[in-house]
Amino acid sequence: MSGTRILGRAVVLLLASYGAAYAADSAAGEKIYQSSCAACHQLKSYAGKSEADLQTKLKGIVAGTVKHPKKLTLSADDINNVAAYISSNEPK
Repeated sequence: MSGTRILGRAVVLLLASYGAAYAADSAAGEKIYQSSCAACHQLKSYAGKSEADLQTKLKGIVAGTVKHPKKLTLSADDINNVAAYISSNEPK
């Protein structure tokens, strides 16, 4: 096997493991959603929203650029986790 193929496969494996290691944690997102969001927001109001759209909205709320009645303090991981949870659930 040539050095280029070996290097290419190594890069693919590295990127695949990187994505798996830093994937959002939907279970953690559910806990945050239940404690910080569920009292005022229902999952069904986010039906059809992509994870990326939800992340953008949450980042804006945390930064204060999107109007929201309560100050929301979430880390970048918290934002990703909550967005993953919301986008992965069909409204009941």
